[in-house]
Amino acid sequence: MSLKRFVPVLFVACVPVAAASSHASPFVQVAANTDYYGAYYDGHYGQILDGYWGRDDKYWYQDGSENWHEDDGTHFQRDPADGFKRVQGSGGPRQH
Repeated sequence: MSLKRFVPVLFVACVPVAAASSHASPFVQVAANTDYYGAYYDGHYGQILDGYWGRDDKYWYQDGSENWHEDDGTHFQRDPADGFKRVQGSGGPRQH
């Protein structure tokens, strides 16, 4: 294939990639596994909007004012128990 034919083909192949990357989110998807976001919660902090398990193995939750907090290790757990209800984080992109 001559260079004159190769350049237009290369251009057509690169345009969709460039267009897709210009719309990419600056956030990173934390995990695809829904267990990463699921927990059992005793209601101590009131209504929560979102949450996920952090690398420190503590649950991070978002309160009604959209602020993030780390649980002290007593109000969220991975397994069902009396007085705890299942909650599920959104799995949405995180900045922290």
